[in-house]
Amino acid sequence: MSEIQETDKLMRIAAIIGGIVAIVESFLELIGFGLMPWGFGWIGGLLGLLFAILVILLGIRPIHYAPVFIGILGILLLIFAILIGGIIILIATILGAIS
Repeated sequence: MSEIQETDKLMRIAAIIGGIVAIVESFLELIGFGLMPWGFGWIGGLLGLLFAILVILLGIRPIHYAPVFIGILGILLLIFAILIGGIIILIATILGAIS
């Protein structure tokens, strides 16, 4: 397997793991136990849940410009106070941009 394929596989795995972490953080935000002091309450939790599901779907079945879309979703997750999952997703974006 070439290096390009290995980094692409690593990007997909990191995106799925980051999406799962983001889902857990979104549920915490929904019930009021968010990790960050800022946030948008239950609206941020729902949007974070939606973005996390999209990231997982892009990790399972990537499209042509998947790293770009994963990066945009990672930044949106950071805005909606889903911090740990957003950082893992941004790391997946960097890994995808390398390939």
